Amino acid sequence: MDSINLPSTSIMITEYCSLKCKLCLAYIPYYENKTHLSFADVKTILRNYFNIVDYVEKFSITGGEPLINPQFKEILKEIISYENKIKEEIILITNGTILFSTDILKLMKTCQKLKVIVNYYGRLSKYGFENKLLLDNYEIHNILYTEDNRYGWIDCRDHSLKHNSVKECEKQAQQCAFFLGKKYVINRGKLFTCTRAAYRIQRNIIPYTNSDFVDLLDNNIEISTQREKIHAMLNSKSTVSCAYCDGLTENSKKFKAAEQLD
Repeated sequence: MDSINLPSTSIMITEYCSLKCKLCLAYIPYYENKTHLSFADVKTILRNYFNIVDYVEKFSITGGEPLINPQFKEILKEIISYENKIKEEIILITNGTILFSTDILKLMKTCQKLKVIVNYYGRLSKYGFENKLLLDNYEIHNILYTEDNRYGWIDCRDHSLKHNSVKECEKQAQQCAFFLGKKYVINRGKLFTCTRAAYRIQRNIIPYTNSDFVDLLDNNIEISTQREKIHAMLNSKSTVSCAYCDGLTENSKKFKAAEQLD
């Protein structure tokens, strides 16, 4: 079977966040019974992921706010240990509400492939600029996103059926930056095609089958079977979630970032 090289995968290490963004594309404020991903589960997930996937271009650490996970340091260290399988970047995405500790900065400094994205949402991100300065002082590659250089947010909260035929669904998928970019996400130990699909499937909002995700916590499934599932996902022209989504296209209406729920 051909090798599997994924363009992008994110791992959601927590469903807790210090903000309650109304248009969060991971739907964090809307999750019930929130959970942290444990270090033990992360070790299993990464081992299975990199047994199935030969390489990934970019591997991102997201949430929620990743720094809230009490085992963040151990998780980051474990991810860094796979940097030879991550071709371009290990990306940490944070919202500027939590100050980086010296221990975390020293660990991040050890990885040349690490890039830290600090999102600055005005007064909400009280440590945004300070974290940027700390990263610069430690010579850690970073980007500070503000209203001046970030893309507008989109609203994907309507989960109603929008595309009734296979042709309509495929047309939508071929316009969506998330689908075309193969921006896969690991949520609660399962690999999904995007955060929208992850949320809709986890919450049983849409019809789906086991072929719509790969369970990375199940050690009883043959690697060859898992690889076949990912090959099928990569070659698919749309997903079940695409029928319920307008995704990110050139026509998407944009909104100001980080508007908070009441």
